[in-house]
Amino acid sequence: MGRWSAAIDPAWLHHEERPTAARLALQWLGTAGFRVVFGEGGAEHHVWLDPHLSRHSLAEVALTRLRPNLQRIAADVDRADAVAVGHAHFDHAIDAPEIARRFDARLYGSASMMEIARGYGTPEALLRPLVPGVTVHDGPCSLTAYRSQHSRFAFGRVPAPGDVKAPLRWPAHAKNFRVGEVLALHLAGGPLTVAHLGSADLIEAELEGVQADVVLACTVGRQATPNFTHRMIDALQPQLIVPCHWDRFWRPIDAPPLQIPTTDLEGFLAEVRRHPRAPDIKVLPLRGWLTLA
Repeated sequence: MGRWSAAIDPAWLHHEERPTAARLALQWLGTAGFRVVFGEGGAEHHVWLDPHLSRHSLAEVALTRLRPNLQRIAADVDRADAVAVGHAHFDHAIDAPEIARRFDARLYGSASMMEIARGYGTPEALLRPLVPGVTVHDGPCSLTAYRSQHSRFAFGRVPAPGDVKAPLRWPAHAKNFRVGEVLALHLAGGPLTVAHLGSADLIEAELEGVQADVVLACTVGRQATPNFTHRMIDALQPQLIVPCHWDRFWRPIDAPPLQIPTTDLEGFLAEVRRHPRAPDIKVLPLRGWLTLA
């Protein structure tokens, strides 16, 4: 279809029903957002990664101050035990404070993410700042953050650079959601390990000795990161890749998905398959589920 195509070939998409008794499953929410469900011992534990459900229009993003879409969150979030955010741009961070507050869920992230949540009024007792390289335990799973970096796709720069240094005043313009510290998130404790790269870049030295069976990989902006796809596979040695952040996240979640211009999902699939290790790859539809074990 070509790099500039917005179309999605339905044959790319993996469809399955929401699992009822999986040991490990995940749901893609659009953007870089996922729900990871640990189901060992019959009790489920729901961890949300970079959840973005509000999906404001481009006009709203450009011209208005933003706050979470409470109706959209209520429709899609039925349980949350923990929320973890890899960087603090609005399309990763805006819904996390509301989900944490609504479900009394622990909220993990950078110092910037903590200030965004404080400004929203998320109880301080729920806030858990992440320290790179330090593992924290949440129910049956463990979470480790590793220093990472954001793709420099905006004319060689990271959009909205810098940190949020004081409680964010809500509602807030998208530009006020500064990127903050960028973290790769690694979940363990189930039958498989899962890594989340919320932007199409990484720091191999920070991931030395780290392996992930499943990688949730951002694809937008990867062309600005030299050899991103193969470097990611070499660093984490996954068995499976689930691409994310390829969709036009300013469209309603119920609308047929379209690619962000230049994302070239088809090209990403080809890059993965050309790697000598060639891990499996599954593309999920919006709100789509995948049983991992």
